[in-house]
Amino acid sequence: MIVYGIIQDLRKTSLKDLLSEKKIENLDNPKIIINKLDYKLHLYIDTVLVKTYNIALGANPRFSKQSKNDRFTPIGNFYVCDKRITDGLGKIMILNYPNVEDAIRGLESGIITKSEFEKIINANASNLCPPMDTNLGGFVKIHGNGKFDLLLRNLPFIFNWTDGSIAVNNSEIEELYSVCKIGTTVIIY
Repeated sequence: MIVYGIIQDLRKTSLKDLLSEKKIENLDNPKIIINKLDYKLHLYIDTVLVKTYNIALGANPRFSKQSKNDRFTPIGNFYVCDKRITDGLGKIMILNYPNVEDAIRGLESGIITKSEFEKIINANASNLCPPMDTNLGGFVKIHGNGKFDLLLRNLPFIFNWTDGSIAVNNSEIEELYSVCKIGTTVIIY
């Protein structure tokens, strides 16, 4: 299985080469669409599909994140609200989970307080990262495999090892990080 992963890794075309091949020079409008059931992350520039990446997710991809402890990857419309370089995972792109829909659900079900709801709504209205320490959870991100890249990038991508985030291999997060800006749309279904 690991040998198969290595062979697949060698066959990949770089994002730079794909952009050149498709004659895309303007990178002003990137968008990410994630299909949890197919374990794919699709990178679009405007309406052109540029590259598809294999991903690893949180627990069972059929479910959407409901609380901080469930390890599910959320479903919905998000945006990159922050980008950082960390010691453990390297480059990461943080999503605005919980979004407005999650906040409404959380308030209606009593998972969050009215004060937490208002903070989430205000952050989303200002295109900022919402509070990530509520019972809805947070800190959902797109990231690489970190120091375990050699092992994890060669496992089948149906091995769900994250806490609800979306993982690609380290070279792929470098590509995505270079193209996606704060505010980049991310749709997860």
